[in-house]
This record gives sequence, C-alpha cells and structure tokens, in this order.
Amino acid sequence: IKYTFMKKIIQLIFISFLVFTFSRCNDDETSIEQPQEFLTDIDGNVYKTVTIGNQTWMAENLKVTTFKDGMSITQFAFGENWNQDNQTFPFYTWAATSDLNNIYDQELPEDFYGALYNEATIASGKIAPEGWRIPTLQDWMELKNFISNEGNSGNVGTTLKSSNGWISFSGNGSDLFEFNGLPNGYTNNFGGATGSESIATWATTEIDHVNRIRKVANIYKTTLDFADNSSLLGSGIRCIKE
Repeated sequence: IKYTFMKKIIQLIFISFLVFTFSRCNDDETSIEQPQEFLTDIDGNVYKTVTIGNQTWMAENLKVTTFKDGMSITQFAFGENWNQDNQTFPFYTWAATSDLNNIYDQELPEDFYGALYNEATIASGKIAPEGWRIPTLQDWMELKNFISNEGNSGNVGTTLKSSNGWISFSGNGSDLFEFNGLPNGYTNNFGGATGSESIATWATTEIDHVNRIRKVANIYKTTLDFADNSSLLGSGIRCIKE
C-alpha cells in the first residue's frame, strides 16, 4: 500500500512538472511571436516603438541630425539666429541635460532627451524616417481618446510619462503604455534649451502661418494638452507610423 501511495505521489509531481514546463514554453512562444519593433533613422539611430490602440508610435524622442535627402541639419550654436528672421534655415539643438535637480546619479549623454528642432526643420517635410511622419493634431487626439477610454480620463499625461526623471512638482508617470514620455523641455525664442525635467513637448503638423503659431502636444503634470506655441520656439518630435 505504501509503495502504491508513493508511486501515485511521484506521478502527480511528474505531471505537475510537465504542465509547468508546457506553460512556460507557451509563454516563451508568445513573446517570440510578438517581438519588439524597432525603427532606424538615416543616421543609424535605433528607436523602440510602441503600439497603442490602432497607432504605432516611436517610444523615444527623435534625435536625427540629417534630412531624408542626405542634407545635414545644422547644430545650433550660441550667437546664431535660431529663426533666421523666420526664414527657412534648419537648426537642431540637444535638450538640456544639465540635471539641475540632481535626479540622476550619472552624467546624461547629450542626446538623452532627443533633439529640439526649430520651425524650419519641423516644416521641412524631410525629417521623419521613411514610413513615418510627424503626427497631426488628430493623431494626438486619437491617442488621448484611446487612453481616456481605457479608464484614464483626466490622467492621460501620467500614463504617457516615463516612470522617473520628472521633477517633483510635475511628478513621475506610470508609463502604463510604455510610451516613455521623457521631460525633454523646449527652446526659447533664441534657441536656448530649457524646461527639461518639468515638461515634455512634441510638434504636430498644425501651423498657422499668418500668426506664426504651431500647435504642440505637451505634458506638464497629469494631462496631455495641445498648446498654441509661437513658431519661434523649438520642440521635440515623436513620429507616428504611416
């Protein structure tokens, strides 16, 4: 009797092991069938991407410094005219990484937050990688509506923010959708990078040429908003897949 009882115990343990192993294999197969998609720009920079609802977005800020036609974008230097009196001369500058609030233990690379681009660069139509584009206002609103309908109304910004790197009064996010919205800041009228660690800004295609205003998607605290920014300011870019 004891032998029969022990035999049944061993059989149960063996069956449990097979079930566990089969389950792990299925999990592994699922992860293989749904690989992380990456995007490479003309400079060779590789970006993570994320699908949210019916849209696929870059999960990092754009940092390309070459147009799709091979023309280099000039890196802005102090003393140059960021806007060239509103003429079409493209500039980029790196978002500020000085970490004045001591959020990080290590020194940040200059492209950590991605680049900030002036109006001529954003309006060129040549900066998004092949198969991608600068999002429209409607694209951003679709993203906002999807996240709101997932039970995050009034808290969309928090779900899109990175889970660390934000100054305390603005607050870290949950990064619920793995969008990894870093606080890249913006540039002032003269090309000075500012606002990192407290606000995120990304350009849309909406521009009022008469009043020199471009609509920009931004996150400050908990919400995703759409501001009428002077086209003299610079902002970051998150591309969306065509």
